[in-house]
Amino acid sequence: MRKWYKYFLDPDGNGKKLLGIDESYEEHSMAMGGYDVSEAYNSKSDFFNKYFFGYHLGRFQCYDEFIRTHVNKEDNILSIASGRSANELYLIEKGYNNITCSDLDISNNMYLATVNLFPQFKFYRLNILESPAPETYDSILNLSMIYLFDKNKLRTFFQNVSQSLKSGGKLVLDSAGSPDNYMSYLIHDCLLKWESVYLLRAKRFITTQKLEGIVVKHHGFRFTDDDIISVANEFGFKLHNKKAYCFLIEFKRSYLLNTLIETIKTAKNIFNIVGKQVPYVRMFYFEKI
Repeated sequence: MRKWYKYFLDPDGNGKKLLGIDESYEEHSMAMGGYDVSEAYNSKSDFFNKYFFGYHLGRFQCYDEFIRTHVNKEDNILSIASGRSANELYLIEKGYNNITCSDLDISNNMYLATVNLFPQFKFYRLNILESPAPETYDSILNLSMIYLFDKNKLRTFFQNVSQSLKSGGKLVLDSAGSPDNYMSYLIHDCLLKWESVYLLRAKRFITTQKLEGIVVKHHGFRFTDDDIISVANEFGFKLHNKKAYCFLIEFKRSYLLNTLIETIKTAKNIFNIVGKQVPYVRMFYFEKI
């Protein structure tokens, strides 16, 4: 396990500011860009075109492919940390009629807009680190969350998820970030840090004659596949399948590498191959035994 940091410039600061990991619904929703109610809520097609198709280089479509491979339409399904619930709502449109979404909270505006557009939307508040779900389910989905957990919280997560599943129940899990390895270290802790803290800062100083501050954000934690599988095994989960997707996302965070990917076709092909070492989406299908 390794801590995951992100680096930003602060136009109003002049020193270094350290920000801790997101702890509340409000902090995390802000980090995700906010859960605003936009014009996309005017129709289902507008909603999915904005928040599902092509979102973050197709990440949600990768989730959907893996979920529909392993979860039955007849299952009673709980989604944990659903956020805007784009994946879950798309599944509902495809005949998965027994899905309940959950999160630490939800804004009244987003809840009302979602129910207005998708009357079958079901939601309740749940903190899976504090307690299991109030009933047991056939399948549980958890997408883009466990990167917020250290190893102790990850154990609590698997323990409470196990208690929320029926015997033989399924857990479909996304690792929410590339694995802890040397390449992810070079990208995030070397290249992206250098670009943000030194290159972009110097460029802005030349333009504004002001040396901006630096924000270091503790974004989360990185785990290897074996880290995740080992903790899952402790709480009675058996891995049945895993699949990696999204091999360009980590490289495209870099201005320099993204320029290469967008301008040179062979570079894109090379990074797609090398990117198998740092897939942004790593999906796991566990069964409770």
